[in-house]
Amino acid sequence: MSKVITGLFESASQATLAIYRLEALGINEADISIVANDSYAKEDFALDEGTKAAEGGIVGAASGGIIAALVGGFTAVGSVATGGAGLLVAGPLVAAFAAGGAGAAVGGTLGAAIGAFIPEHEIKYYEDAIEKGSILIGVKYDSDNKNAIEEILNNAGASNVSTA
Repeated sequence: MSKVITGLFESASQATLAIYRLEALGINEADISIVANDSYAKEDFALDEGTKAAEGGIVGAASGGIIAALVGGFTAVGSVATGGAGLLVAGPLVAAFAAGGAGAAVGGTLGAAIGAFIPEHEIKYYEDAIEKGSILIGVKYDSDNKNAIEEILNNAGASNVSTA
């Protein structure tokens, strides 16, 4: 059974850098999920000359276009009952959110979806962080690439890198 490593990023550029590095490692887009609030636009995840990924020659390292596929696959789900902010979700988590009902309040749906790979006592922290603009990336892994994925998430600036 595959497990999941998560990292919380403060900016789309950090999250994009992590995804490019995961792509270079050979991680498949079907194994990466992203959750962000809907204050982000797809363009926020586009790579430009100012990013460290471009400087590092990472762009197109695997040329699979994972970031384009993930961001192109963003699905808007839920709305926060108190603030009206929705979520953008891409990757395997889309199904978990869909099962929770797209019209449900984000708190309940988010908790149900991410609860599968985030310890229960941390769910509220992640919900609050995403509502405030952080971006959650979850990566399915096997024991062969666990350490490399953790290192990529940490080096790209993730906080709260967790393994479930």
